[in-house]
Amino acid sequence: MKAEFDFRSGTWAAVRDYATAKLDSARKRNDGALTPDQTAALRGTIAAYKEILALETAPDMVLDE
Repeated sequence: MKAEFDFRSGTWAAVRDYATAKLDSARKRNDGALTPDQTAALRGTIAAYKEILALETAPDMVLDE
């Protein structure tokens, strides 16, 4: 069963706003003094938020991975 999203809905707008804010916050934290393990974990978090945001522009590519 293929997932379908309504990218014009208020729910998606809220998800997009949340993910964008969290992504910006994670990017700022990544600029700080972190251990290699913390940096790796934070990069994974950044990648996850970017993947969520990519659903709007290329949902088939993200869902196929």
